[in-house]
Amino acid sequence: MLGAFARGTGLIAVALAIGIVLLQWSDASTDAAAGGQPPVTGTPAAPVETTTTTAAPAGPRGPAELAVLVLNATGKNQQAKPMADRLAVVGYRTLTPGNATRRDDSVVLCRAGLDQEAAALVAATGLPATTGVLDEAAASGMEGASEADCVVIIGAR
Repeated sequence: MLGAFARGTGLIAVALAIGIVLLQWSDASTDAAAGGQPPVTGTPAAPVETTTTTAAPAGPRGPAELAVLVLNATGKNQQAKPMADRLAVVGYRTLTPGNATRRDDSVVLCRAGLDQEAAALVAATGLPATTGVLDEAAASGMEGASEADCVVIIGAR
C-alpha cells in the first residue's frame, strides 16, 4: 500500500512539474507575441494597415504531439517499459521500448528545434538526464529511433 501511495505521489509531482513548465512557456510565448507592449486603447485618428509576412512561432509541442522511444541502457532487464508506461500516463505517445548499449548517464535526445520539449521530457522522466540532439548519426545506431521525435536512454546511474 505504501508503494502505491509513493508511486501515485511521484506521478502527481511529475504532472505538476510538466504543467508548470508548459505554463511558463505559454506565458513567455504570449509575451513575445504581444511584443511586450501594453494594449492600445481608444480609436485611432486614421485607419492603420499592417502586413506581416512571417507567421508567429508555433510554440512548444504538447506531449501528445511527440513520438518518444524509451531505451534501456542500464544493463538490468525490464527498465524501459515502466518508463514508457509512465510517460504514456502523462500524455506522451510512446513507441515500443527497447535496449541500447550500456551507459552510465541518462540522456534525452530530441530532433533539432525541440529543445523546450526535451527539457519537459527530462522533467517527466524524473531522471537526472542531460539533453542532446537526435540527428541522423545518433538515430542510425538505435532501433526504432527513425520514427521518434525524442529518445530517452535510461543510464545505469
